[in-house]
Amino acid sequence: MTHRTADRTALERFGPGQRWWSRLRRLGVPPKRIVVWSMVSSGPIAAVVLAGAVLSYHGHELLVESRLRVDHSYQVLTGLNKLFVALEDAETGQRGFIITGQDDYLEPYVAALRQTDGHLSDLRSLLAADPIQGIRLSALETLMNAKLDELGHVIQLRRTEGFQRASDAILRGEGKQLMDGVRAEVAAIGAREEAQLRAQQEDARQREREILRTGAAIAAVSIVVRFGLAFLLARLRNRRGAV
Repeated sequence: MTHRTADRTALERFGPGQRWWSRLRRLGVPPKRIVVWSMVSSGPIAAVVLAGAVLSYHGHELLVESRLRVDHSYQVLTGLNKLFVALEDAETGQRGFIITGQDDYLEPYVAALRQTDGHLSDLRSLLAADPIQGIRLSALETLMNAKLDELGHVIQLRRTEGFQRASDAILRGEGKQLMDGVRAEVAAIGAREEAQLRAQQEDARQREREILRTGAAIAAVSIVVRFGLAFLLARLRNRRGAV
């Protein structure tokens, strides 16, 4: 019997599956056991990678959310500062006009009248989701409008009745009381926002640490899985050799 006849007989004995693998081997495909082992071993590694991707994505989403809340608090504090600075500028312009009687000194006051409505509108949008801050902002808006009215009234007194009447109105202290009330509301809103900001910053730092820990854990598990599979493969080879 020739070698070709012997090979044909062997292939017929092993069936069509073996003949199929023999053809693939001639094309350079690795042995069947290696292909099967590769498919089996890739399962745990793929599971580890998939779990890492899911956990990393979830952690990233939480981190982005925390950073957005941090940015929101910074926007509130910045808007609050702009609002208060505008009111201080209005008061400064009024005092300059009372002393000199020259309209040029009213430029900060006029600019503040244009700016305060926009600043208040921005703050209302930013604080819409916080009922407590919304109540305080409403109180602040009432005080600011009263303060602006008081500034305008004293300016009108200076125009129509002179320096002394305007000075007497300032000395009565109504404007100071209103400004003190504004400062108190600004401080209360700012204090609550700063407390939230500190908590949000800590939450963002915690999210960052969790992402790092997740990445390290996934890397460690991946290494363990790879070593475990290598160890199992070595044992199977030793057992095959012993047989």
